[in-house]
Amino acid sequence: MQYHLWVEEGKYSVVRKALQFLAKKTEKPPQLYFTFDPRISGVQMDKTLRIKYTEEMTILLHDQFWNLRIKDDLFSVELAFDEHQHLIVVPFKALRSFIDPDEKFALQFYPAQEKNLAHSESEQEKDSKVIILDRFRKNLSESSD
Repeated sequence: MQYHLWVEEGKYSVVRKALQFLAKKTEKPPQLYFTFDPRISGVQMDKTLRIKYTEEMTILLHDQFWNLRIKDDLFSVELAFDEHQHLIVVPFKALRSFIDPDEKFALQFYPAQEKNLAHSESEQEKDSKVIILDRFRKNLSESSD
């Protein structure tokens, strides 16, 4: 069972619905904050923004955005930075957090690629030509007869 993946998919669905609500341009649009990792494949943004936001970027969608497009696996939007409009494409898998402060609602994301980064000792040995000898060494207290 892959419960953690199903939960993440459910959270992406909540974000998708919030974006669809925002796209309707209601009279009082919500303030939605999205924090994402620009290093994740599929993220598209101007080179100047990528240099400025190397590991994390937070954007606010409220009333100053254009051309919001929502797909099953990503959203794209144009935002103004330094008086220039920039297209930003954010795959949902790049999201780290989503916040709607008016509703006091927040989601934290734990993408699959961040889980299980550390290999166990035996997996390291299988993946490498380096053999860890510590388990073959005798404990000094055992060797004194």
